[in-house]
Order: sequence, then C-alpha cells, then structure tokens
Amino acid sequence: MRLPWQALAAGVAVAALGASGLVRGAMPQSSAAGPSADAAPIVVSGAFVRPPLPPNKTAAAYFTVYNTTGQDDRLLSVETGAGADAVLHTSGMTPRPEGVVVPAHGRLVLAVGKGHVMIEGVTGRLEPGQHVTLELDFANAGSIDVAAPVVAYGRPAPTPSGAPS
Repeated sequence: MRLPWQALAAGVAVAALGASGLVRGAMPQSSAAGPSADAAPIVVSGAFVRPPLPPNKTAAAYFTVYNTTGQDDRLLSVETGAGADAVLHTSGMTPRPEGVVVPAHGRLVLAVGKGHVMIEGVTGRLEPGQHVTLELDFANAGSIDVAAPVVAYGRPAPTPSGAPS
C-alpha cells in the first residue's frame, strides 16, 4: 500500500516528465542551439521570405543550412504551399534541379546575391509577420520543415543563429 506522500511524489514525477516531453516536442528541431551527442544532422537557421513586389507573383526564400555530420548531404528540393512551385537557385540565378551539396561539417548559405529559393506563382498575399512553411528535402537527412517569417523589403533579415561551433 502506498502512503499518501509516495503517491503525491509519483504524481509530481509523472507530471514533470510529461511536461518536459511537451516542451521538447514543441521546440523546432531545425533551430537546435548547438552541437550535442544527439544533435540534429542538419540545422537550418536565419530563414525568411521576401514577399513579391506587385504585380509580380514571385517571392524569394533565404536560409543557412549547417551539416553537423561527417558526410556530405544534398539539398534536393524545397516545397511550399505558398506558391505553385519552389525552385532552388544558386548565385547567378542558376536553377539547380539536381540540388546543392551541403559539405560535411560545412554550410550552405542562401542569401541575397548568393542564392535563394524562388517561390513562383504565389497564392494569396504574403504579408510581413506571416510565416511560410518550407519543406527542405535532403538526400541523407530526409525532410525538415522550417517556418520562415515574411520580412518586408527594407527591413532587416533574421540573423542565422544556432550554428554548430
């Protein structure tokens, strides 16, 4: 037979473990704070979307991908429901249908003048403060969902953080 204080202690322990699971489950895995024994193989940081300038229906997404593993990976494609198509471009506006290599212990930077994801045929309006979900598909790491805020032209872009050191 359990004493009342034992039952109370067991209940508190179960509640604490359950709450920690909810908090961990609510944390975006793509924004891990740094390397650890169970670090995500791919970390995506600094993601944002510039909305289309009317009458254009094309937006641009930018982000930095960190590969924490000892093996090259390849960003194969990006998908989003914000437009009809999402095309990965490197510098010089070159489409990359075969994807882009993210080197082992290296990074891929998609920034103004260094590449982007072109979101073509934007559906609806993309307003500052909204978020666009981007699904990044990797050859080894699989799919990673990223919530990228819409940032107006002239406003500062988010700074990549959570970079592995």
